[in-house]
Amino acid sequence: MPTPNVFLAYAPRGSGLRCAIACLAAGADAYGWFTGPRDDTSIASRFFLLEGLYTAGAARYDAVEPQALHSDWPLDEARRHQLAAMQEAFAREWLFYRDQPHAAKELQAYAEAELAAGEVNVRFARLAKFSTLQPNWTYYSPRFERTVLRHLAKHWPLEYRPHGDEVAASQKRRAATRARP
Repeated sequence: MPTPNVFLAYAPRGSGLRCAIACLAAGADAYGWFTGPRDDTSIASRFFLLEGLYTAGAARYDAVEPQALHSDWPLDEARRHQLAAMQEAFAREWLFYRDQPHAAKELQAYAEAELAAGEVNVRFARLAKFSTLQPNWTYYSPRFERTVLRHLAKHWPLEYRPHGDEVAASQKRRAATRARP
């Protein structure tokens, strides 16, 4: 399975996890999965397709709830299975849910560090990878494309909206990483 490109945003003194995205690209399209809290604090989770994202035209957004992944969605069955496997691996590596058996240990670490935790959270050890330069801590995998985040944020039901300062900080980190010998 290809390694997904990921982005996570976390508010350590606010609501906790703001959003988590894992995505892949194929031809002109980007597709993947996102989760995070809505304005009413309930958790949203969707598989998405940004069709034509890497073309000169406008990208078309389509998304489905996890239980509808194998419905009449415009991705072939092999790609749907790839998405399900990617989502499961990403969630296992990066996230935990408050009601999972191992959550108590993770939540204790959050409490000891006086950090916010919600219904879905970043594994505590993974927070060390985040940039903490802004009020919303962020993690961008090396090949994550900000254009995916910008397009998703126009359509998704999450309360999180990326701010220009987070995007600028990401660009500075990437430039610094590329400039290292």
